[in-house]
Amino acid sequence: MKSSENFIEAIRNYLDSRAESDNLFAIRYADPSKSLSECCQYILNEVKRQGVSVLTNDEVYSLATHYWDGDCTAEEIGKPINCKVVISKDQLTEEDKAELKEQAMEQFKQEQLRELRSQSKPKAQPKPTSTAPKAGAEIDTAPNLFDNL
Repeated sequence: MKSSENFIEAIRNYLDSRAESDNLFAIRYADPSKSLSECCQYILNEVKRQGVSVLTNDEVYSLATHYWDGDCTAEEIGKPINCKVVISKDQLTEEDKAELKEQAMEQFKQEQLRELRSQSKPKAQPKPTSTAPKAGAEIDTAPNLFDNL
């Protein structure tokens, strides 16, 4: 899933950057008993425990740091969760801009097609009204003897 891959990559980038600038964290980050996928699993389960659906970047990074700094139990890490993770981006890349432009163009085309189709549909013709007299109404015409010939 692309969104989950982006989530994992964002966590990895943050942790790598933190390890470069903090030697003590780098030692804990190198712990072979911990993994990035388990870290993400811990974050998702913690979000579920908190009962929220949105966290700031700093809150997510704080959870990731806590996983690497602390001794998280298997219960705290929890079971894998099947969910979609959406991450925020500070700036759009050129690839993102091109993809959004393509989506907007496709949406515009679909709207224009719907508009053209609705304009080209034949308009409903009004039903002709009957001119027959209503029940109980008298007929104002005189009978003609020559109608039956």
